[in-house]
Amino acid sequence: MPSTQIKQALDIYTNGIKAWFPDDEAGWVSASLVSKDVTDSHVKIVFNNDIDETREHVFEATITELEKTTGSTLPPLRNPPKMEAEDDLTNLSHLNEPSVLHTIKIRYGQRQIYTYSGIVLIAANPFDRLRLYEPDIIQQYSGRRRGELEPHLFAIAEDAYRCMIREQSNQTIIVSGESGAGKTVSAKYIMRYFATADDKETVGKKSKNGESAMTEVEEQILATNPIMEAFGNAKTTRNDNSSRFGKYIEIQFDKQCNIVGAKIRTYLLERSRLIFQPETERNYHIFYQFCAGASAEDREAFGLQEWSSFDYLKQGGTGEIPGVDDIAEFEITKQSLSMVGIHKETQQQILRLLAALLHLGNIEIGGRSDAMLSENDPSLGMATQLLGINTNEFKKWIVRKQISTRSEKIMTNLSPQQAHVVRDSMAKYIYSNLFDWLVGVVNESLACEDVNRVSTFIGVLDIYGFEHFKKNSFEQFCINYANEKLQQQFNQHVFKLEQEEYVRENIDWTFIDFSDNQKCIEMIEAKMGILSLLDEESRLPSGSDQGFCNKLYSNFGTQTYQNYFKKPRFSNNAFTVVHYAHDVQYESEGFMEKNKDTVPDEHLTLLENAEFEFLANMIKRANAASTPSPSNSIGDSPTKKLGVTKLNAPKKPTLGSMFKISLINLMDTIGLTNVHYIRCIKPNEAKEAWGFEPNMVLAQLRACGVLETIRISCAGYPSRWTFEEFAERYYALVDAKHWYPKKEKEIRTLCSTIVDQHISDPDKYQIGLTKIFFRAGQLAYLEKLRTDRWAEVAIILQKNARRFIARRRYLRILKVVTQLQQVIRKKIGQAKLDQLRREKAAITIQKYWRRYAARKWYLKQRSIIIQIQAASRALVARKRFSMIREHNAATQIQKIVRGWSARKKYQTTRNHVIRIQTCIRRRNARKQLVVMRAEARSVSHFKEVSYKLETKVVELTQNLAQQKEDKVKLKTKATELETQVKSWITQYDSLDDKAKNLNTVIIDKTTGPESDHWSSLQQKRDGFKNEYMTSLNKIKTQDKEIARLTEELTRQKEEITLLRKASQETVEKPLGEADMSDLKSQIAALKTQLSQTLGHSRRQQVQVPQQPQQKNTPYRGRRTTAAMRRKSSTTVEQPATQTSTNMSTCPPDDPLYTLLQDENLLHVDVLEGLIRELSIVSPNVSSPPTTKDKTFPARVIGYCVIQMWKRGYLVESEQWLFAVMEAIEKKCLDLVGEATTETSAYWLINAHELLSVISASESEVEQKARQPESETRWHEIQKIIASMKYELQYVQNSIYNHWISELKKQLQRVVIPALVESQALPGFISNSGTTSSLMPGQATPINMDDLLSVLNKTYEIMQGYEMYPLIMEQVMNELLKYIEVTAFNDLIMRRNFNSWKRAMQIQHNITVLENWCKTRNITDATLQLEHLSQATKLLQLKKATADDIKIIYDVCWILSPAQVHKLIQSYNVAEYEDPINHDVMRAAASRITDKKEVLLSSVPIDENIYEVPAPYPDAVPDTYLPNNLKLDRLEQFMKAIAF
Repeated sequence: MPSTQIKQALDIYTNGIKAWFPDDEAGWVSASLVSKDVTDSHVKIVFNNDIDETREHVFEATITELEKTTGSTLPPLRNPPKMEAEDDLTNLSHLNEPSVLHTIKIRYGQRQIYTYSGIVLIAANPFDRLRLYEPDIIQQYSGRRRGELEPHLFAIAEDAYRCMIREQSNQTIIVSGESGAGKTVSAKYIMRYFATADDKETVGKKSKNGESAMTEVEEQILATNPIMEAFGNAKTTRNDNSSRFGKYIEIQFDKQCNIVGAKIRTYLLERSRLIFQPETERNYHIFYQFCAGASAEDREAFGLQEWSSFDYLKQGGTGEIPGVDDIAEFEITKQSLSMVGIHKETQQQILRLLAALLHLGNIEIGGRSDAMLSENDPSLGMATQLLGINTNEFKKWIVRKQISTRSEKIMTNLSPQQAHVVRDSMAKYIYSNLFDWLVGVVNESLACEDVNRVSTFIGVLDIYGFEHFKKNSFEQFCINYANEKLQQQFNQHVFKLEQEEYVRENIDWTFIDFSDNQKCIEMIEAKMGILSLLDEESRLPSGSDQGFCNKLYSNFGTQTYQNYFKKPRFSNNAFTVVHYAHDVQYESEGFMEKNKDTVPDEHLTLLENAEFEFLANMIKRANAASTPSPSNSIGDSPTKKLGVTKLNAPKKPTLGSMFKISLINLMDTIGLTNVHYIRCIKPNEAKEAWGFEPNMVLAQLRACGVLETIRISCAGYPSRWTFEEFAERYYALVDAKHWYPKKEKEIRTLCSTIVDQHISDPDKYQIGLTKIFFRAGQLAYLEKLRTDRWAEVAIILQKNARRFIARRRYLRILKVVTQLQQVIRKKIGQAKLDQLRREKAAITIQKYWRRYAARKWYLKQRSIIIQIQAASRALVARKRFSMIREHNAATQIQKIVRGWSARKKYQTTRNHVIRIQTCIRRRNARKQLVVMRAEARSVSHFKEVSYKLETKVVELTQNLAQQKEDKVKLKTKATELETQVKSWITQYDSLDDKAKNLNTVIIDKTTGPESDHWSSLQQKRDGFKNEYMTSLNKIKTQDKEIARLTEELTRQKEEITLLRKASQETVEKPLGEADMSDLKSQIAALKTQLSQTLGHSRRQQVQVPQQPQQKNTPYRGRRTTAAMRRKSSTTVEQPATQTSTNMSTCPPDDPLYTLLQDENLLHVDVLEGLIRELSIVSPNVSSPPTTKDKTFPARVIGYCVIQMWKRGYLVESEQWLFAVMEAIEKKCLDLVGEATTETSAYWLINAHELLSVISASESEVEQKARQPESETRWHEIQKIIASMKYELQYVQNSIYNHWISELKKQLQRVVIPALVESQALPGFISNSGTTSSLMPGQATPINMDDLLSVLNKTYEIMQGYEMYPLIMEQVMNELLKYIEVTAFNDLIMRRNFNSWKRAMQIQHNITVLENWCKTRNITDATLQLEHLSQATKLLQLKKATADDIKIIYDVCWILSPAQVHKLIQSYNVAEYEDPINHDVMRAAASRITDKKEVLLSSVPIDENIYEVPAPYPDAVPDTYLPNNLKLDRLEQFMKAIAF
């Protein structure tokens, strides 16, 4: 009999369940169970292949075998369709290798390249450009916890960043994978995330709005990517941009989490690529960029040609990468070099060195036994010239070598092969030093100036993955050695996390056995390990690759290392290392040479003494570091230290030993940090977009340790559920009394009850503090119980439902039968009644028909008789009428003929008389015309005209003389009046003194008998006073009249001059007929003008003239920017002595002049009292404030300014307006939070009212300025008005932007919790992806009421102030647009959230918002919510077939195909729903034809477009001030300026 554990495991295998079976092509295939046979000793389970139904899979095993393996040999089960696209592999109910592979394959087919596997992010390379790394996506992941949004490398970066802040510890992100898996791109985007992500939660963190807001250090960090890629990346068969080195980048942060510096460490640069590239591969990118993008001068100076002309570049047979422009990339590389501090001159030196390396590779080495160089080799001369070394010395040591012994030095010749090796070693040495020099310069540029500022760092390790080729050499050995170390660290880290989880939950646990590769690592790096033996053999003079292999065979061919080291059966110069991922056979050929990687000392000396200063300094800098250190580039060649090493040094560091030390240091660094893992997967070998090769992916999953992580997890308690999640899913397994009502039950007790009733073995689960832990397979068993339980419940429901349906059908049939009987009886009665009616109707019809026929015959006979009578009577009448018409026609003809004869005779006589008169008159007119022509040409006529004009001039002169006499008389009279006034003043003063002295006497005597006398004196005094005031007014009137008469005389003199000039020209110049007519017209015009002038003069003499305007100063120029406006406004605040020089040219005795010099008028009364300290009137919807109360500041300021314009105070008015606008703007911009809304709305209204007042008064001011007596020039006022209009529009825009920005900040806190997360519909509560909607310090969750409260307050303030409808529309549109974009972008990026229940809740919230808009008559603004509304409709629509996708696109027309695909992709299927078919996903993806972004364009908080409304045409200035304002100086100023 099987044990309970085996029986439980076999019970899961029921008919129809799916399991996995190995397959050579697909890796694993799915099959469905068709039969199961279990006996006491044997088990047989038969499956049918799901793809090929004819194919059968049979599992057979004995019970004993299953007991030994605890059921692990049973076919791995397939997950339910709902969970097959799970974004975290650890959430799979059946966590096994085929399920992991299948999940990654499904997600990859759905265009989802990222998948979590616990702490690891698996990234599958799509080989296609995706819009997953845009700035909007970066901001979406900023500040989000891992798991809230879809898996992404930005989520890992954000997790590392938050861990650094939270724990104040260093972090490391390890990005690994084989070549072509996307490691370099992933590391690049992680660095871009740290540089551009906007963290608004951290105090002191600088805010960013995209890449344009990056600091210089952040820009330099991003600039290192093009440099490192150009000099360290190359095209390979697996990857077009393969990193041929490893790098570890430390991004350094200060205490405020701002990036302050960075440091790069490099590992194991592939130096051999410089001299050799396999077929279809390229050398490093920089060489091809240089050949393609070099200028003509550089080509001539460096002897540069096409890439195919250089031996180091043409070996791979390809020099171009599809889709890559080397010229553009070369420009980017140069710009990046400049950004990190490498100047143009140094760049030219680098290019010179690169050109030298290319020419070095073209040097031809000939000879048979001894190497020889041609004297005329152009490449030799160009290479030595560019390197700055002696050509002869270089030729000498290329073909020879020197061996130093204790007593002598021996010179030997080299073979051509050895000479090629020496040449290539020198080239590799130079390029390696150049690469390390670049890394050093970059580190110096990125280093933080103040080391103490560096608080923490986040390291990004971009390192090669496990490699296994047909032929593996020293490079693959080092790479796999590094991966062994990383895998060990990874396993220990995973086990540590598992252990911490168990300890944190306080559960019993035992040690989990995981595959420890420490033995393999020791075999490689121990004292007598592979690397030590390789160094030992490398130092022997007779050392060889075969000798190295023999040492390996003898040392590791023992029983101790049989599981880690193997000797190939058919090779004596190779060895096999059993790595954690795969057994790799290494060919020992080349191990010795690559490990030593030496350059002759003679060549080192030659390079150190080179005339090329850049090369010499670079070599000396490399040789300065005599020993390797962790901070140096680990890829440094040990040979570059030999230049300063003594010849008798006992040891020379080898490349293997250096790499070992650097790797140990790297592991120490990683060990001190918190590590995050990204495993990059290459899904196909051909680099085909969205191609997936299961076996290849499976091998990489094994190699990168993902499956090992799953195995470690499965060894303990892999399935972990919180109490809430477990109870929510499995509550139905126990009686309802344990879980209903829900509020009264303790959830931990419910979970214990469930597991106690159904899992008898206590070792199969553990109950922690917050979670329940299950062994592998237990969840599958609980799922089976749950399925069975739901099946039972479904049967009961079906039974009752069928009973209900059957009874309801019976009752319906009974009711229908009764109704049918009633209808049939009714029909029979109706038929009988119809028959009787028909008989009666027939009789009636017959009666009426017979009557009708008789009457018809009678009427017909009668009609015939009448027609005969009518015809005979008509014949008689026609004959009589014809006779009468003939007589009448004859009479008419006679009359017409007689009349025509009489008229003809009269007309003939009349025409004859007219012709005679015409001839006589024509003869007389001709005679008169001759006389007039002669007279017109005579001089006497002109003299007569001139005489008349002179007579008129004399009359005007006499008139002027008369006016001068009148003027003298007026002056004399004015003098007399002044004398009289002075005497009156004297009398008035004496009377005033008497009045003061007798004041007391007057009071006493007014009541006495002399009261009448005092009254008469008082009246006389009042009379004198009135006479005095009348005289003063007369004097002023006369002064004005004198000025006017003077101006009038001047104008008349000018007119007389013009008349004399015209008269003289007329006399001197003979005129023709045309000139004569012109002269006449001019004379007539002058007469008219003269009469008008004289008439106007006479009218003005009897009218009282107005007071002349004051003369203004020139306008200072239009201010077009806010900075100039502020500068202008500050000039008002200068001392009075300084501003007085800029005042208008006004008389000092003008009272306005004195008031305007008072600074308190502007600073205290206007700026302080009327703006800064003003208590604004509160808005009230029920009784809104009057227009006068809410806009009196604008109207008062507008009144003052307009009056100042009319009086000529232009400069002062401009200063006033700029100071006022500055004060209003500053008052609004200084406010934050909720206090901004009311104040900004109030001053926005007043700013617009001031603009309206100025615009409405413009015509009045123009009319006043254009009057003849006005001294103010209109064009100056017009310039000021145009400038003020522009500035007021700017102020409105500034206030509006600040107001909307603060409103958006208020909405930012509540939009997502209220609109997306809140669930107000009962019965549709969803627990998927639920996050807390509590804000910090908030007791209750945020809901739609919080969102509507912000909108309500804003709308009520606008309505209370009766704002312009256009402004209200703009505000609501902007806010609703922000709400939609924020909510939509959050919804589309959600993970495990988008279900139909969530869609109903969101649709309900949208409806609430739309109803709010409708009740306030702003329904047009709801169009801004269309994207979000259609997204919720999409989530609620059926998504089962391709036709459903068509319906979705018809309904959701506003959504782009990419957005539709993303929403369908992230749809969270409910328990009772079928998973979305892969064909449906493909149908949705097939419509994506463009690269349109998934997210809506973000609505910036600080940038808002404002359309200024048209000014009010009926706005008028006013002097109204509330009584509570004590602005005495302003009131006095308004009274003074009104006169």
